[in-house]
Amino acid sequence: MSEEAARGGTSDERALTVLAARRYYVDDASKVQIAEELGISRFKVARLLEQAKADGVVTITVHADGLRDPVLEARLREHLGLAEVTVVEASGDDAAVRRQVGETAAQVLGATLRPGEVLGLAWGRTLTAMSAALPPLPRVDVVQLTGAIGTDLDESPVEIVRRVALRSGGVARPIFAPLVVDDARTAAALRRQPDVAAALGMFGSVTTAVVSVGSWDPPESQLLRTIGDDERQELLDAGVRAEVASLLVSDDGQLVAPAFQDRCVTIAYEQMRAVPRIVAAAGGARKARAVAAIVRAGLCTELVTDRALAEALLALPPVAVPGPPGAGR
Repeated sequence: MSEEAARGGTSDERALTVLAARRYYVDDASKVQIAEELGISRFKVARLLEQAKADGVVTITVHADGLRDPVLEARLREHLGLAEVTVVEASGDDAAVRRQVGETAAQVLGATLRPGEVLGLAWGRTLTAMSAALPPLPRVDVVQLTGAIGTDLDESPVEIVRRVALRSGGVARPIFAPLVVDDARTAAALRRQPDVAAALGMFGSVTTAVVSVGSWDPPESQLLRTIGDDERQELLDAGVRAEVASLLVSDDGQLVAPAFQDRCVTIAYEQMRAVPRIVAAAGGARKARAVAAIVRAGLCTELVTDRALAEALLALPPVAVPGPPGAGR
């Protein structure tokens, strides 16, 4: 056979493959129908359909966004030693994953918060998405756990607290102060301001806290980007792996650079670890080691995440979870 004839035969075969695939996958025609229409056996039709997938003529995508995976949840719950884990199917870019994880966290809170609780909220883009998707909540008081960072009002922790309080009808205690300042004396002065002091005074009553997780290595943190180059490198050299509410922890779950917290208007490390329920909302495989670190630190009792991060966490060694100071959760 000539090269030209061979090319023609190949072209005819591809055309037949495309036609069979269109009739089967788009028009819902049966293999028997297609065989009769094309004058070939149904076994030939089956081979054409397999070839269509192998050649990329047909690609199949399962749209499962928003669905939970109970089997994966159970495996990860045991692997991390947490009280609860929620794993949601999520796809798209980083912003889309944050939105889907945030929406799932909103559903979890809506189903589990009880009247009379005190809800503490940190900040972050995932929590912004959560606050926008919340169903009506039982009446709970809401307190901001950190000062603010950046100038985007939509992602401000003050705005997150306001939205959540509107959904619950409870008292809102925002913190109208920056998260990080230049020195410990300025931070101490801000903590003494009446409105700030009123919020800080509620930290011991928080029953449920919701936090996002910042990864420092690899870099996936808004706080990290706001710190000067020299200090950033100094903290990384000290072993910072992750942060929750500006609390910096190492791979083994130890608090790193406590002097940095002295310059922050935020909940203290021991106060956070004493909260009975801490829900961390995070997505994306890059945050696996950061999530493992905050679990080891006792800064997370529950996790809301996506499949990619869940599978990345399962690829790491199991996590031994410490109890909080004083008594077990």
